[in-house]
Amino acid sequence: MTDPTEGAGGVPGLSAATEEGGGLTLEAVPHPSGPVALHVVGDVDLATAPFLAEQVGDWLAASPRVVLDLSGVGVFASAGISVLLDCQHAAVAAGVVLELYCGAARQVRRVLQVTGTCEHLRVLDPHPPPETPDGRAPLFPVPD
Repeated sequence: MTDPTEGAGGVPGLSAATEEGGGLTLEAVPHPSGPVALHVVGDVDLATAPFLAEQVGDWLAASPRVVLDLSGVGVFASAGISVLLDCQHAAVAAGVVLELYCGAARQVRRVLQVTGTCEHLRVLDPHPPPETPDGRAPLFPVPD
């Protein structure tokens, strides 16, 4: 990973960084005030979960707030749940706020809801949006 402390004056967040591992792409978009958004694209499974854990862990050590944007995730396997819970424990221990954003990734939200993982994580959008981008309501909304 690009060192999250790189940037003007060693301040995290003054430049974006993109890392790839096993078909998973993670783009860090830091804000100069400290928070960082990590946009994940690809499948989170047994092969890519360690890469995700490493990348999120590096940013937890360098930022007071991390928003993990999972809207670009296709497959979200049980290994992803484990990584998210481990990252949440690490964030709490480090005094860092870790938040998740599911966006249009219905499959991610569904896995988090069905497994009860939402109750242990800070999910910014626990409910699906009321309409799709084309203005229609979703056919099968995810239950609360």
